[in-house]
Amino acid sequence: MKHIINILKGAVFGIANIIPGVSGGTMAVIMKVFDRIIDILTLDFKKIKENFVFIIFFGIGAVLGIGTAALILKNLFELYFVPTQMFFTGVIMGSIPFIFKIAVTKETPIKKINIIPFVMGAVITLLPLFISDGMKTIPTNSEPSVSLLIIMAIFLFIAAVAMIIPGLSGSMVLMLLGGYPLALSAVTELKFTFLIVMMIGAVSGLIAGGRLISFMLKKFHQGTYLAILGLIIGSLFSVFPFAEFSFGVQGIVGIVLLVAGLFVPFLMELAGKKFSKEEK
Repeated sequence: MKHIINILKGAVFGIANIIPGVSGGTMAVIMKVFDRIIDILTLDFKKIKENFVFIIFFGIGAVLGIGTAALILKNLFELYFVPTQMFFTGVIMGSIPFIFKIAVTKETPIKKINIIPFVMGAVITLLPLFISDGMKTIPTNSEPSVSLLIIMAIFLFIAAVAMIIPGLSGSMVLMLLGGYPLALSAVTELKFTFLIVMMIGAVSGLIAGGRLISFMLKKFHQGTYLAILGLIIGSLFSVFPFAEFSFGVQGIVGIVLLVAGLFVPFLMELAGKKFSKEEK
């Protein structure tokens, strides 16, 4: 029964990481496996040996969750791009107060120096809007050239680092970078060249990120989260489908879904608190 539960936890973690705006790190905290994941990612071999059976079954669940969610989302993006994109815009917007709440509390009011990383984060994602037509989404039918493979490896590295930060969505970061549709297509259509390179980038990001995030959140907790917040707010302008939006059927449905998406982080927060109480 314990192994089945670990498979289910892995599936929830995998599904969370494939849905933009949903934090796999947060789900790991809720399911009380975050510390075990960090121990594994920081290459603590003693902990890896202790958790070897957990790693196997949790990993199986994560792969199943990613595969299932990727297939569903790929179809949604192809058939209902505007409503789907607007829903995720709402989810991302709804997550902003919760990320701010992690960074700024009564015990740790905002420090003026930490406004700098917030502004820098926003500028980094807003800059492309002024120097080009905005962040470009890589087409799903792109050929695996050397330059594109390197770019996807870097994108997956960055997304994997974000994946393990509670409150931040790795797939959302990948969407903001413009690599999400291609990554989704690679998973659902088994594009092995992209998959291998993406896996190398993701595993490298998880290992490097485990150590980096552990250090950054301990030493610069507020500054790190405010930088993330700046990146997210600035990137909203790239996620919303401005070019494709119109007040047709899909546009109106999209508005409804955007509003619905605003409540998703709140509902996740409630579910997390309820889950934690039941575990005690």
